[in-house]
Amino acid sequence: MPPGQLLPPPVPRQILVLLDQDQPQALGRALARTYRLDRISSAPVPLLGARAELMRVREERSLDAVLAALQGDTRVRSAQPNQRYLQTGGASSRSLQSAEAHRPSSEQSNRRRPDPAIPQYGPRKLRLPEAHQLARGRNVVIAVIDSAVDTGHPDLQDAVSRSFNAAGRPDGMPDYHGTAVAGIIRSHGLVEGAAPESKILAVRAFRAGGERAFPETTTHILITAVDWAVRNGARVLNMSFIGSHDPALQQVLHAANQKGVVVVAAAGNGGPGAPPVYPGAYRGVIAVTAVDEADRRYEHANRGSYVAVAAPGVDILAPVERGGYAYVSGTSFAAAYVSGIAALLLERDPNLNPKSVADLLASAAEDLGPVGRDDDFGAGRVDAYASLELLAHDLAAKRGELAQP
Repeated sequence: MPPGQLLPPPVPRQILVLLDQDQPQALGRALARTYRLDRISSAPVPLLGARAELMRVREERSLDAVLAALQGDTRVRSAQPNQRYLQTGGASSRSLQSAEAHRPSSEQSNRRRPDPAIPQYGPRKLRLPEAHQLARGRNVVIAVIDSAVDTGHPDLQDAVSRSFNAAGRPDGMPDYHGTAVAGIIRSHGLVEGAAPESKILAVRAFRAGGERAFPETTTHILITAVDWAVRNGARVLNMSFIGSHDPALQQVLHAANQKGVVVVAAAGNGGPGAPPVYPGAYRGVIAVTAVDEADRRYEHANRGSYVAVAAPGVDILAPVERGGYAYVSGTSFAAAYVSGIAALLLERDPNLNPKSVADLLASAAEDLGPVGRDDDFGAGRVDAYASLELLAHDLAAKRGELAQP
């Protein structure tokens, strides 16, 4: 999402209806007839024990009136607008070549492979080289719920264990965002990934190109994406996007948390005066802001009490579409680092629950700004090595307690 852009309105005249899974499948058709709606699709959401019915309100009907009627229907679990979401990757702040375009895009697809000695401050600031002596995310499954990932990229060979297309029709043009996020998490080539032996579920939820100025997704697509990811073994969900408060998405993320899934989200690029954004502001979600090499808050990052931690997210070298590389900036990419570090912790202790992971990240973070937690940096910049050391201390203490008579 471009810095400062307002949150998008819901999809015009679309309503997402959740029905209990034990309701007859014919109920969706019956509701469409009763309220004179066009039924777009119907799909089970096992994680919620529900069926999602996507409906369109006909032009002659009042959207608010139909919503109110559905919400009052005792056969309906919930009914709401089909919200829209935007990615939280900003513009590239430094090109790899002076002749390249400023923003990662399809026009940059012929970018040459950068010099292998090119510096990458992110891993150093996070103490990833030291952390990788202890853990590399081995066998931990991370779902990247984003735009399509370039699985043929040299840095992502064998990184993606499974792919799922929740968004439907093909993109009108390539998009860099999903590949960049996946690479920051799992790259094992030129780019130094945070969890280079983790397994990526590439979940395409964003549509790029066509009539849209920027890739976007919807509630309906996202709950399908999250449900699939959890059913396919994800221990971490990376959600580098933002939208408005959304009860259906909140429910599915809470259900994921209850199954032990860590949810990491971008804090947003709306600027310091922007309101809280979601899913980052939901309880149980680790909201990540971005800092630069000097630990200054990314100038376009949101502030707020929901910000949990910070990570490098300005001028980050990342793989992009069509085998290219670019420097990218935004809270999206800071969130990717934190998702990878969560995987390191889960490798060392698979029994960690989401709150324990969040507590370890916050407790071991390097405090920035005013002493203690603050709305700019949360608990501070995450430290992968310190988090693992703290976990090792906790595990040793537990073993000692168990050994006592």
